[in-house]
Amino acid sequence: MRKPVRCAVVSLGCPKNLVDSENMLGWLAGSGFELTTDLEDAEVIVVNTCGFLQAAVKESLSHLRKLARLKRKGNCRVLVAAGCLVSRFPDLVQKEVPEVDACLGVSELDNIASVVSEKLGIKLRRQGVTAEPPYAPRIVSTPPWYAYLKIAEGCDRTCSFCAIPNIRGKQKSRPMEELEAEAKELVEQGVRELILIAQDTTRYGVDLYGKPMLPDLIRCLSRLDGLKWLRLLYCYPTAVSERLIEAMAESEKVARYIDIPLQHSHPEILRAMQRGGDAESYARLIERLRAAMPDIAIRTTFIVGFPGETDKHFEHLLDFVKAMKFDRVGVFTFSPEPGTPACKLPNQVPKEIAEERRHLILAAQREISLQRNQTFIGRVLEVVLERWDKRTGIYDARSQYEAPEIDGLVKVKGCPSDGLLGRFVEVRVVKALPYDLVAEFKVERRHGDDLQFAVGTIDRVRP
Repeated sequence: MRKPVRCAVVSLGCPKNLVDSENMLGWLAGSGFELTTDLEDAEVIVVNTCGFLQAAVKESLSHLRKLARLKRKGNCRVLVAAGCLVSRFPDLVQKEVPEVDACLGVSELDNIASVVSEKLGIKLRRQGVTAEPPYAPRIVSTPPWYAYLKIAEGCDRTCSFCAIPNIRGKQKSRPMEELEAEAKELVEQGVRELILIAQDTTRYGVDLYGKPMLPDLIRCLSRLDGLKWLRLLYCYPTAVSERLIEAMAESEKVARYIDIPLQHSHPEILRAMQRGGDAESYARLIERLRAAMPDIAIRTTFIVGFPGETDKHFEHLLDFVKAMKFDRVGVFTFSPEPGTPACKLPNQVPKEIAEERRHLILAAQREISLQRNQTFIGRVLEVVLERWDKRTGIYDARSQYEAPEIDGLVKVKGCPSDGLLGRFVEVRVVKALPYDLVAEFKVERRHGDDLQFAVGTIDRVRP
Protein backbone atom coordinates (compact mmCIF):
# COMPACT_ATOMS: atom_id res chain seq x y z
CA MET A 1 0.00 0.00 0.00
CA ARG A 2 1.29 3.46 -0.92
CA LYS A 3 2.35 5.53 2.07
CA PRO A 4 0.09 8.59 2.57
CA VAL A 5 1.47 11.86 1.23
CA ARG A 6 2.30 14.32 4.01
CA CYS A 7 0.60 17.73 3.70
CA ALA A 8 1.00 20.95 5.68
CA VAL A 9 -1.25 24.00 5.58
CA VAL A 10 0.11 27.43 6.52
CA SER A 11 -2.61 29.96 7.41
CA LEU A 12 -1.95 33.70 7.15
CA GLY A 13 -4.23 36.60 8.02
CA CYS A 14 -7.48 36.77 9.94
CA PRO A 15 -9.63 34.18 11.78
CA LYS A 16 -11.89 33.95 8.73
CA ASN A 17 -8.87 32.75 6.77
CA LEU A 18 -8.07 30.32 9.58
CA VAL A 19 -11.48 28.65 9.23
CA ASP A 20 -10.84 28.28 5.48
CA SER A 21 -7.51 26.64 6.31
CA GLU A 22 -9.21 24.28 8.75
CA ASN A 23 -11.67 23.32 6.02
CA MET A 24 -8.77 22.57 3.67
CA LEU A 25 -7.23 20.36 6.35
CA GLY A 26 -10.55 18.54 6.55
CA TRP A 27 -10.75 18.01 2.80
CA LEU A 28 -7.15 16.79 2.62
CA ALA A 29 -7.48 14.40 5.58
CA GLY A 30 -10.78 13.10 4.24
CA SER A 31 -9.10 12.31 0.94
CA GLY A 32 -6.39 10.14 2.48
CA PHE A 33 -3.56 12.63 2.93
CA GLU A 34 -1.48 12.64 6.12
CA LEU A 35 -1.34 16.00 7.89
CA THR A 36 1.81 17.41 9.42
CA THR A 37 2.91 20.68 11.00
CA ASP A 38 6.56 20.01 10.11
CA LEU A 39 7.22 22.07 6.99
CA GLU A 40 10.63 20.46 6.51
CA ASP A 41 8.98 17.05 6.33
CA ALA A 42 5.93 17.97 4.24
CA GLU A 43 5.70 16.77 0.66
CA VAL A 44 2.86 19.20 -0.04
CA ILE A 45 2.66 22.72 1.41
CA VAL A 46 -0.49 24.80 1.04
CA VAL A 47 -0.26 28.49 1.93
CA ASN A 48 -3.59 30.18 2.60
CA THR A 49 -2.62 33.74 1.78
CA CYS A 50 -3.91 37.13 2.92
CA GLY A 51 -4.33 39.96 0.44
CA PHE A 52 -6.38 42.48 2.42
CA LEU A 53 -3.66 45.15 2.68
CA GLN A 54 -0.43 45.77 0.80
CA ALA A 55 1.53 44.80 3.92
CA ALA A 56 -0.31 41.45 3.93
CA VAL A 57 0.43 40.97 0.22
CA LYS A 58 4.15 41.44 0.89
CA GLU A 59 4.02 39.08 3.87
CA SER A 60 2.24 36.38 1.86
CA LEU A 61 4.75 36.62 -0.99
CA SER A 62 7.61 36.48 1.51
CA HIS A 63 6.22 33.27 3.03
CA LEU A 64 5.79 31.73 -0.40
CA ARG A 65 9.39 32.56 -1.34
CA LYS A 66 10.70 30.97 1.86
CA LEU A 67 8.69 27.82 1.25
CA ALA A 68 9.79 27.73 -2.38
CA ARG A 69 13.30 27.13 -1.04
CA LEU A 70 12.06 23.94 0.61
CA LYS A 71 10.77 22.81 -2.76
CA ARG A 72 14.11 23.51 -4.42
CA LYS A 73 15.83 21.49 -1.70
CA GLY A 74 13.64 18.52 -2.58
CA ASN A 75 11.60 18.17 0.61
CA CYS A 76 8.49 19.71 -0.90
CA ARG A 77 7.08 18.25 -4.11
CA VAL A 78 4.04 20.50 -4.50
CA LEU A 79 3.58 24.12 -3.37
CA VAL A 80 0.05 25.55 -3.52
CA ALA A 81 -0.98 29.18 -3.04
CA ALA A 82 -4.60 29.64 -1.97
CA GLY A 83 -6.95 32.26 -0.61
CA CYS A 84 -7.31 36.02 -0.75
CA LEU A 85 -4.07 37.04 -2.48
CA VAL A 86 -4.76 34.56 -5.29
CA SER A 87 -8.31 35.89 -5.71
CA ARG A 88 -7.24 39.52 -5.65
CA PHE A 89 -4.08 39.37 -7.77
CA PRO A 90 -4.25 36.07 -9.70
CA ASP A 91 -1.18 36.73 -11.84
CA LEU A 92 1.04 38.22 -9.15
CA VAL A 93 1.81 34.96 -7.33
CA GLN A 94 2.99 33.09 -10.43
CA LYS A 95 5.06 36.09 -11.49
CA GLU A 96 6.74 36.61 -8.12
CA VAL A 97 7.01 32.96 -7.04
CA PRO A 98 7.22 30.73 -10.15
CA GLU A 99 7.84 27.68 -7.95
CA VAL A 100 4.13 27.68 -7.03
CA ASP A 101 2.49 24.68 -8.72
CA ALA A 102 -1.17 25.66 -8.32
CA CYS A 103 -3.30 28.63 -7.28
CA LEU A 104 -6.75 28.38 -5.69
CA GLY A 105 -8.94 31.41 -5.03
CA VAL A 106 -11.31 31.64 -2.10
CA SER A 107 -14.18 30.14 -4.12
CA GLU A 108 -12.08 27.13 -5.17
CA LEU A 109 -10.74 25.89 -1.84
CA ASP A 110 -12.96 22.80 -1.84
CA ASN A 111 -10.94 21.55 -4.83
CA ILE A 112 -7.73 21.39 -2.80
CA ALA A 113 -7.54 17.58 -2.55
CA SER A 114 -8.15 16.96 -6.27
CA VAL A 115 -5.68 19.69 -7.30
CA VAL A 116 -2.96 18.31 -5.05
CA SER A 117 -3.60 14.77 -6.30
CA GLU A 118 -3.38 15.94 -9.90
CA LYS A 119 -0.08 17.73 -9.30
CA LEU A 120 1.33 14.62 -7.59
CA GLY A 121 0.05 12.36 -10.36
CA ILE A 122 -1.88 10.13 -7.97
CA LYS A 123 -5.53 9.18 -7.48
CA LEU A 124 -7.50 10.24 -4.45
CA ARG A 125 -7.64 7.40 -1.95
CA ARG A 126 -11.15 8.42 -0.93
CA GLN A 127 -13.84 10.01 -3.02
CA GLY A 128 -16.94 12.02 -2.21
CA VAL A 129 -15.36 14.69 -0.03
CA THR A 130 -17.64 17.65 -0.61
CA ALA A 131 -18.51 21.07 0.75
CA GLU A 132 -22.25 20.42 0.50
CA PRO A 133 -24.44 20.65 3.64
CA PRO A 134 -24.61 19.96 6.47
CA TYR A 135 -21.20 21.70 6.44
CA ALA A 136 -17.68 21.39 5.11
CA PRO A 137 -15.26 19.01 6.82
CA ARG A 138 -12.99 20.76 9.25
CA ILE A 139 -10.02 20.04 11.49
CA VAL A 140 -9.89 22.71 14.19
CA SER A 141 -6.38 24.06 14.71
CA THR A 142 -7.03 26.36 17.66
CA PRO A 143 -6.59 25.12 21.23
CA PRO A 144 -9.34 22.59 22.00
CA TRP A 145 -11.34 24.90 24.27
CA TYR A 146 -12.24 27.53 21.65
CA ALA A 147 -13.11 27.66 17.95
CA TYR A 148 -14.25 30.18 15.38
CA LEU A 149 -17.64 29.74 13.72
CA LYS A 150 -17.83 31.55 10.38
CA ILE A 151 -21.47 32.46 9.90
CA ALA A 152 -21.22 34.17 6.50
CA GLU A 153 -18.85 34.76 3.60
CA GLY A 154 -18.26 38.00 1.68
CA CYS A 155 -19.65 41.48 2.34
CA ASP A 156 -22.38 43.79 0.98
CA ARG A 157 -20.86 46.98 2.40
CA THR A 158 -19.15 49.50 0.11
CA CYS A 159 -16.48 50.98 2.39
CA SER A 160 -14.24 52.99 0.08
CA PHE A 161 -10.99 51.68 1.59
CA CYS A 162 -11.84 47.96 1.63
CA ALA A 163 -11.01 45.31 -1.00
CA ILE A 164 -12.94 42.46 0.64
CA PRO A 165 -16.04 42.63 -1.61
CA ASN A 166 -13.72 42.41 -4.62
CA ILE A 167 -11.96 39.40 -3.09
CA ARG A 168 -14.80 37.44 -1.52
CA GLY A 169 -17.89 38.82 -3.24
CA LYS A 170 -21.32 39.61 -1.83
CA GLN A 171 -22.39 38.30 1.56
CA LYS A 172 -23.53 34.70 1.61
CA SER A 173 -24.96 33.66 4.98
CA ARG A 174 -24.94 30.05 6.11
CA PRO A 175 -28.31 28.50 7.07
CA MET A 176 -28.98 28.60 10.80
CA GLU A 177 -29.59 24.83 10.91
CA GLU A 178 -26.14 24.25 9.43
CA LEU A 179 -24.49 26.55 11.95
CA GLU A 180 -26.35 24.94 14.84
CA ALA A 181 -25.24 21.47 13.70
CA GLU A 182 -21.59 22.51 13.40
CA ALA A 183 -21.65 24.36 16.71
CA LYS A 184 -23.17 21.35 18.44
CA GLU A 185 -20.44 19.08 17.08
CA LEU A 186 -17.72 21.49 18.15
CA VAL A 187 -19.10 21.65 21.69
CA GLU A 188 -19.34 17.86 21.79
CA GLN A 189 -15.65 17.76 20.84
CA GLY A 190 -14.78 19.89 23.88
CA VAL A 191 -15.03 23.45 22.60
CA ARG A 192 -16.26 25.77 25.35
CA GLU A 193 -15.99 29.13 23.58
CA LEU A 194 -17.48 29.80 20.15
CA ILE A 195 -16.42 33.00 18.41
CA LEU A 196 -18.83 34.17 15.71
CA ILE A 197 -17.07 35.72 12.72
CA ALA A 198 -17.96 37.13 9.31
CA GLN A 199 -16.94 40.26 7.49
CA ASP A 200 -20.09 41.80 8.98
CA THR A 201 -21.74 39.57 11.58
CA THR A 202 -24.62 42.00 12.14
CA ARG A 203 -25.84 41.49 8.57
CA TYR A 204 -26.07 37.73 9.04
CA GLY A 205 -29.20 36.26 7.47
CA VAL A 206 -30.34 39.23 5.38
CA ASP A 207 -29.62 37.40 2.12
CA LEU A 208 -31.28 34.16 3.29
CA TYR A 209 -34.16 35.31 5.47
CA GLY A 210 -34.81 38.89 4.38
CA LYS A 211 -33.82 40.38 7.73
CA PRO A 212 -30.87 40.36 10.17
CA MET A 213 -30.92 37.09 12.10
CA LEU A 214 -27.92 37.41 14.40
CA PRO A 215 -30.16 37.83 17.50
CA ASP A 216 -32.00 34.62 16.59
CA LEU A 217 -28.71 32.79 16.00
CA ILE A 218 -27.42 33.94 19.39
CA ARG A 219 -30.50 32.61 21.13
CA CYS A 220 -30.23 29.32 19.22
CA LEU A 221 -26.56 28.73 20.07
CA SER A 222 -27.00 29.86 23.68
CA ARG A 223 -29.12 26.77 24.25
CA LEU A 224 -26.20 24.40 23.57
CA ASP A 225 -25.35 22.35 26.66
CA GLY A 226 -21.67 22.60 27.53
CA LEU A 227 -21.06 25.93 25.82
CA LYS A 228 -19.40 28.44 28.15
CA TRP A 229 -18.90 31.62 26.13
CA LEU A 230 -20.35 32.91 22.87
CA ARG A 231 -18.34 35.86 21.52
CA LEU A 232 -19.18 38.38 18.76
CA LEU A 233 -16.61 39.94 16.44
CA TYR A 234 -16.90 42.38 13.52
CA CYS A 235 -20.22 44.11 14.23
CA TYR A 236 -21.08 47.04 11.94
CA PRO A 237 -22.00 50.00 14.20
CA THR A 238 -25.23 51.16 12.58
CA ALA A 239 -26.52 47.56 12.48
CA VAL A 240 -26.20 46.87 16.22
CA SER A 241 -29.93 46.90 16.87
CA GLU A 242 -31.96 46.84 20.06
CA ARG A 243 -32.92 43.25 19.18
CA LEU A 244 -29.25 42.31 19.11
CA ILE A 245 -28.46 44.09 22.37
CA GLU A 246 -31.42 42.38 24.05
CA ALA A 247 -30.34 38.95 22.78
CA MET A 248 -26.84 39.53 24.12
CA ALA A 249 -27.97 40.83 27.49
CA GLU A 250 -30.48 38.07 28.19
CA SER A 251 -27.99 35.20 27.74
CA GLU A 252 -25.40 34.45 30.40
CA LYS A 253 -23.41 32.54 27.80
CA VAL A 254 -22.82 35.58 25.61
CA ALA A 255 -19.45 37.02 26.61
CA ARG A 256 -19.70 40.60 27.83
CA TYR A 257 -17.63 41.70 24.86
CA ILE A 258 -18.30 43.19 21.44
CA ASP A 259 -16.04 44.21 18.58
CA ILE A 260 -17.39 47.20 16.63
CA PRO A 261 -14.98 48.69 14.05
CA LEU A 262 -15.93 52.39 13.96
CA GLN A 263 -12.99 53.50 11.73
CA HIS A 264 -13.40 57.23 12.50
CA SER A 265 -15.60 59.78 14.27
CA HIS A 266 -15.69 62.86 12.05
CA PRO A 267 -18.70 62.92 9.68
CA GLU A 268 -16.68 64.22 6.71
CA ILE A 269 -14.16 61.39 6.94
CA LEU A 270 -16.88 58.81 7.53
CA ARG A 271 -18.68 60.00 4.41
CA ALA A 272 -15.46 59.72 2.41
CA MET A 273 -15.06 56.21 3.81
CA GLN A 274 -18.67 55.46 2.75
CA ARG A 275 -19.45 54.44 6.31
CA GLY A 276 -22.72 54.92 8.16
CA GLY A 277 -23.14 56.80 11.42
CA ASP A 278 -21.24 59.59 13.14
CA ALA A 279 -19.75 60.40 16.53
CA GLU A 280 -23.14 61.22 18.06
CA SER A 281 -24.82 58.01 16.93
CA TYR A 282 -21.78 55.99 17.97
CA ALA A 283 -21.85 57.59 21.42
CA ARG A 284 -25.53 56.68 21.79
CA LEU A 285 -24.76 53.10 20.76
CA ILE A 286 -21.99 52.80 23.35
CA GLU A 287 -24.36 54.22 25.96
CA ARG A 288 -27.06 51.67 25.07
CA LEU A 289 -24.61 48.77 25.23
CA ARG A 290 -23.27 49.82 28.62
CA ALA A 291 -26.78 50.42 29.97
CA ALA A 292 -27.86 46.90 28.97
CA MET A 293 -24.58 45.24 30.05
CA PRO A 294 -22.71 47.49 32.50
CA ASP A 295 -19.58 45.32 32.49
CA ILE A 296 -19.31 44.90 28.70
CA ALA A 297 -15.85 45.30 27.15
CA ILE A 298 -16.08 47.27 23.92
CA ARG A 299 -13.37 46.91 21.31
CA THR A 300 -13.08 49.11 18.23
CA THR A 301 -10.62 50.00 15.47
CA PHE A 302 -9.81 53.28 13.75
CA ILE A 303 -8.02 54.33 10.57
CA VAL A 304 -5.85 57.44 10.71
CA GLY A 305 -4.33 59.22 7.74
CA PHE A 306 -7.33 58.64 5.49
CA PRO A 307 -7.16 60.90 2.39
CA GLY A 308 -8.30 64.38 3.30
CA GLU A 309 -7.91 63.90 7.07
CA THR A 310 -6.86 67.29 8.43
CA ASP A 311 -5.56 68.18 11.88
CA LYS A 312 -9.13 69.21 12.74
CA HIS A 313 -10.49 65.82 11.71
CA PHE A 314 -7.83 64.03 13.71
CA GLU A 315 -8.36 66.15 16.84
CA HIS A 316 -12.05 65.25 16.61
CA LEU A 317 -11.13 61.57 16.59
CA LEU A 318 -8.65 61.93 19.46
CA ASP A 319 -11.23 63.76 21.59
CA PHE A 320 -13.81 61.08 20.74
CA VAL A 321 -11.48 58.28 21.88
CA LYS A 322 -10.78 60.08 25.15
CA ALA A 323 -14.48 60.72 25.77
CA MET A 324 -15.74 57.19 24.99
CA LYS A 325 -13.12 55.35 27.06
CA PHE A 326 -13.20 52.19 25.01
CA ASP A 327 -11.81 49.05 26.63
CA ARG A 328 -9.80 48.00 23.58
CA VAL A 329 -8.66 50.06 20.59
CA GLY A 330 -6.74 49.10 17.48
CA VAL A 331 -5.34 51.83 15.22
CA PHE A 332 -4.22 51.42 11.61
CA THR A 333 -2.70 53.89 9.18
CA PHE A 334 -4.52 54.18 5.87
CA SER A 335 -3.32 51.83 3.15
CA PRO A 336 -4.18 52.84 -0.45
CA GLU A 337 -5.44 49.56 -1.85
CA PRO A 338 -5.54 49.14 -5.65
CA GLY A 339 -9.07 48.74 -6.95
CA THR A 340 -10.71 50.63 -4.07
CA PRO A 341 -12.23 54.13 -4.45
CA ALA A 342 -10.10 55.54 -1.61
CA CYS A 343 -6.91 54.67 -3.47
CA LYS A 344 -7.59 57.45 -5.98
CA LEU A 345 -8.86 60.10 -3.58
CA PRO A 346 -6.98 63.42 -3.52
CA ASN A 347 -5.13 64.85 -0.52
CA GLN A 348 -3.36 61.66 0.50
CA VAL A 349 -1.83 62.07 3.97
CA PRO A 350 1.95 61.57 4.22
CA LYS A 351 2.91 58.32 5.94
CA GLU A 352 4.94 60.02 8.64
CA ILE A 353 1.97 62.19 9.66
CA ALA A 354 -0.37 59.19 9.69
CA GLU A 355 2.08 57.24 11.83
CA GLU A 356 2.42 60.15 14.27
CA ARG A 357 -1.38 60.30 14.60
CA ARG A 358 -1.51 56.57 15.20
CA HIS A 359 0.95 56.88 18.08
CA LEU A 360 -1.04 59.74 19.62
CA ILE A 361 -4.24 57.67 19.64
CA LEU A 362 -2.43 54.68 21.12
CA ALA A 363 -0.81 56.84 23.81
CA ALA A 364 -4.20 58.21 24.84
CA GLN A 365 -5.75 54.75 24.84
CA ARG A 366 -2.89 53.36 26.94
CA GLU A 367 -3.91 55.66 29.79
CA ILE A 368 -7.59 54.80 29.35
CA SER A 369 -6.86 51.07 29.31
CA LEU A 370 -4.84 51.33 32.49
CA GLN A 371 -7.64 53.23 34.24
CA ARG A 372 -10.24 50.68 33.16
CA ASN A 373 -8.02 47.76 34.17
CA GLN A 374 -7.51 49.28 37.61
CA THR A 375 -11.24 48.87 38.26
CA PHE A 376 -10.69 45.09 38.21
CA ILE A 377 -8.26 45.06 41.15
CA GLY A 378 -9.72 42.93 43.93
CA ARG A 379 -12.39 41.39 41.69
CA VAL A 380 -12.80 37.67 41.14
CA LEU A 381 -12.88 36.66 37.48
CA GLU A 382 -13.48 33.36 35.77
CA VAL A 383 -10.72 32.76 33.24
CA VAL A 384 -9.58 30.02 30.90
CA LEU A 385 -5.93 28.99 31.33
CA GLU A 386 -4.26 28.86 27.92
CA ARG A 387 -0.46 28.80 28.26
CA TRP A 388 1.96 28.01 31.07
CA ASP A 389 5.49 29.32 31.43
CA LYS A 390 7.55 26.64 33.15
CA ARG A 391 10.29 29.12 33.99
CA THR A 392 8.06 31.63 35.80
CA GLY A 393 5.18 29.36 36.75
CA ILE A 394 2.72 31.92 35.34
CA TYR A 395 -0.33 31.10 33.24
CA ASP A 396 -1.53 33.24 30.36
CA ALA A 397 -5.31 33.33 30.70
CA ARG A 398 -8.36 35.12 29.34
CA SER A 399 -11.63 36.19 30.87
CA GLN A 400 -14.83 36.83 28.93
CA TYR A 401 -13.52 40.38 28.38
CA GLU A 402 -10.61 39.32 26.12
CA ALA A 403 -10.68 37.72 22.67
CA PRO A 404 -7.86 35.30 21.80
CA GLU A 405 -4.84 36.61 19.88
CA ILE A 406 -6.31 40.13 19.86
CA ASP A 407 -6.56 41.56 23.37
CA GLY A 408 -4.45 41.56 26.50
CA LEU A 409 -4.09 38.69 28.95
CA VAL A 410 -4.73 37.81 32.56
CA LYS A 411 -1.38 36.71 34.01
CA VAL A 412 -2.14 34.16 36.74
CA LYS A 413 0.44 33.35 39.40
CA GLY A 414 0.59 30.63 41.97
CA CYS A 415 0.33 27.18 40.34
CA PRO A 416 3.27 24.74 40.21
CA SER A 417 2.37 22.86 36.98
CA ASP A 418 0.69 23.03 33.59
CA GLY A 419 -1.96 20.50 34.58
CA LEU A 420 -4.82 23.01 34.37
CA LEU A 421 -4.42 24.06 30.74
CA GLY A 422 -7.79 24.61 29.14
CA ARG A 423 -9.61 24.78 32.48
CA PHE A 424 -11.95 27.54 33.57
CA VAL A 425 -10.96 28.72 37.04
CA GLU A 426 -11.63 31.60 39.40
CA VAL A 427 -8.83 34.09 40.03
CA ARG A 428 -8.52 37.30 42.01
CA VAL A 429 -7.00 40.33 40.26
CA VAL A 430 -4.12 41.84 42.24
CA LYS A 431 -2.53 44.26 39.77
CA ALA A 432 -3.41 46.23 36.65
CA LEU A 433 -1.11 46.93 33.72
CA PRO A 434 -2.00 49.06 30.67
CA TYR A 435 -3.10 46.05 28.64
CA ASP A 436 -2.88 43.04 30.97
CA LEU A 437 -4.14 42.05 34.40
CA VAL A 438 -2.16 40.17 37.03
CA ALA A 439 -4.09 37.71 39.17
CA GLU A 440 -3.68 34.94 41.70
CA PHE A 441 -5.60 31.71 41.97
CA LYS A 442 -8.53 32.03 44.27
CA VAL A 443 -8.00 29.40 46.97
CA GLU A 444 -10.40 27.98 49.49
CA ARG A 445 -9.47 26.56 52.85
CA ARG A 446 -11.03 23.15 53.35
CA HIS A 447 -10.49 20.37 55.90
CA GLY A 448 -8.25 22.23 58.24
CA ASP A 449 -5.11 23.55 56.55
CA ASP A 450 -5.71 21.88 53.19
CA LEU A 451 -5.82 24.56 50.44
CA GLN A 452 -7.53 23.86 47.11
CA PHE A 453 -7.89 25.91 43.96
CA ALA A 454 -11.39 27.23 43.23
CA VAL A 455 -12.10 25.58 39.89
CA GLY A 456 -15.76 26.20 39.29
CA THR A 457 -16.24 24.31 36.03
CA ILE A 458 -13.26 21.99 35.94
CA ASP A 459 -15.40 18.86 35.68
CA ARG A 460 -17.08 20.12 32.52
CA VAL A 461 -14.00 21.23 30.61
CA ARG A 462 -11.77 19.11 28.44
CA PRO A 463 -8.13 19.18 29.61
